[in-house]
Amino acid sequence: MGSINISNLFTYLLKSGRPQSLNYAHIISTGLMGDRELALIDDDGRLITAREYPKLLQVESKIVDDKIYFKFKSDSIIVPRKTPNSRKRMGTIFGQASGGLELDNRLQKWFSKCMGVNCHVIEINEIYMRQMESQPHDITYTDAAPILLTSEASLRALNNRMTIPVGINRFRPNLVISGSPAFAEDDWKYLKIGDCEFEISHHCPRCVITTIDPSNPEKGISKEPLKTLSTFRKLGNEVTFGVYLIPKKLGILRLNDEVIYQ
Repeated sequence: MGSINISNLFTYLLKSGRPQSLNYAHIISTGLMGDRELALIDDDGRLITAREYPKLLQVESKIVDDKIYFKFKSDSIIVPRKTPNSRKRMGTIFGQASGGLELDNRLQKWFSKCMGVNCHVIEINEIYMRQMESQPHDITYTDAAPILLTSEASLRALNNRMTIPVGINRFRPNLVISGSPAFAEDDWKYLKIGDCEFEISHHCPRCVITTIDPSNPEKGISKEPLKTLSTFRKLGNEVTFGVYLIPKKLGILRLNDEVIYQ
């Protein structure tokens, strides 16, 4: 077998937003720098995700110098990255008390119009870091762990069982690898990639977001690929695809870096 390499790197600055494809990424203790550092919450502090508002998948967000740029369809807005005297907002994220610093208040009106619900953009910082359920490790607004890894071979194995194939974007990974057998990542315990090292935390249970086509979220929730995955990827009451990683040695990852596993 040939080498295993990184074929794609993605960050999602805004929770449930559109991914940004990278040539390299800085690995910090909470994962890829710039990943899930922003989130939407409603007036009651509840997290807003694509599970309830699929159109969030079409929101582009990126940091340019000292500003943050958002775009939804043909509408866009640019706000300062740092706002003097930012308001602290508390909320509930996946059952955990959490919060963040609210960004420029112009975003409340803009996002509320785009999403059709009153909402606020909050930014994570060290005070509001959440904790993984399985161990005391800081995470941002990501679902469960710092980094999600999937493989091209595993996606092919799934698509070979489906009538209409799906893209890797359904699974919202941070790292995509090529050159490994399908689902080989299930059995890995430790990875070395470039200068970085990672511990495998657990298999990723998949939710209804995978059934929403990011290129056409207005169609809403469907049955696939969860229906097909459940026929051969069921672990207890969960359907899994991909594995979560915890950074153990920090550094920089680059496209085509070799993946060495144990």
